[in-house]
Amino acid sequence: MTTNLNPGASAPVGAAPVPGRCPRRAAKQAASTTQPVEQWIRLADLHREPFRLFFPAATLAGLIGVALWPVLLLGWTDNYPGPSHARLMVQGFFGGFILGFMSTAMPRLVEAPALSARAVYSLLTLFLCNVTANTLGMNALADWLFAGQLALLFGLLKRRCHSGRSLPPPSFVLVGLSFASALAGTALHLAGRLWQLSGPMELLARLLSYHAFVLLCVLGAGGFLLPRFLGLGVRRKFPDSPVPTPEWKRAARIAMIAGAFILITYVLEAAGWNRLAGTARAAAIIAWLAYEIPLERLRWHWHGVQWQLIVGLVCIPMGVFAAGWFSTMRLTLSHLELVGGFALITTGIATRVVFGHTGARDKAERFNPWLTGAAVLMLLGLASRITGDFLPSIQTTHYIYGAGCWMAGAIVWAACVLPRVLRPDPEA
Repeated sequence: MTTNLNPGASAPVGAAPVPGRCPRRAAKQAASTTQPVEQWIRLADLHREPFRLFFPAATLAGLIGVALWPVLLLGWTDNYPGPSHARLMVQGFFGGFILGFMSTAMPRLVEAPALSARAVYSLLTLFLCNVTANTLGMNALADWLFAGQLALLFGLLKRRCHSGRSLPPPSFVLVGLSFASALAGTALHLAGRLWQLSGPMELLARLLSYHAFVLLCVLGAGGFLLPRFLGLGVRRKFPDSPVPTPEWKRAARIAMIAGAFILITYVLEAAGWNRLAGTARAAAIIAWLAYEIPLERLRWHWHGVQWQLIVGLVCIPMGVFAAGWFSTMRLTLSHLELVGGFALITTGIATRVVFGHTGARDKAERFNPWLTGAAVLMLLGLASRITGDFLPSIQTTHYIYGAGCWMAGAIVWAACVLPRVLRPDPEA
């Protein structure tokens, strides 16, 4: 651990400033002698807040996943990267942020002990092996590893919930459903390696393991976090109690019904009812957000990541609706949900988590031109990716520009945010 001591300051806290010296500098030097400031977190303590390990690893997975397409389009390889790209983005990028957030937040929310070093590094090992396997095109092995890490995390968090002194937010029921949908979709992928799946079953596997997994996590965790991060206050509060109250049970039932309804829409989409499924799912998303978030209090401003979260919330139902109604362009328009919605919200929440846990919460609430530029680059990448499919003559260049813009935005974001994961939490 490195400390920043100032042995040259001799005045104690509260003493009159030394004549001839700047009062502000003298007070700062006096304060530094009474309480050392920790500059860097010890490596042995990184596992106590797992986001410090998983957020950088997830960012790397996302960069690799997007880079696979320019590598192909520039003629540097002949290997089609579709399955690896999708898995690196969902299991690696989104999955890594979900693992890091949930393994950090859940023990705190239920007032239970943090995960042990053995548990955290076991999860990290599975995650890194998954990213490596997907990068090398070993998707079946990666699916097994992904299922293993989800099952391990679920077991660890369930144990914390049973031993904690408080209940998790009822909206986190959706997080449990997201894990279940990811496991079901992954099981279908693995089954398809042994038996020939029908077209609808193959589509259902992708919908559950790619879309439902991330969507339900965003709605579940976001229902608790987003009102706070947007500065809107919460619609309802629940007492800290290990025993479910009637209000908590009612909210959990509503979350379960909403999640089950959304999962049914994926079954309808796989069966070919695209417009009905897209319309119903978009309506359910909007209804859930209105139920959990006081949207009527929302005001636009450019401070921190507030605007980024708003754009993400708009893009999710918009992308779902558009992909449902224009099914021939489903893959193209689904990027509105995946990149414009999930990715912006993921990086926005990650920014608040990192800054909030490292004594820089005020930075997350001020305008930051670099973070704003990073988000704009990601949106430009999204626009280039989508327009490329409407302009076949320049489709390849649009794909390359889109990937380059998104990667540039992710790198700028990482340079602004991720170095702080090595800073300690002054409130810990």
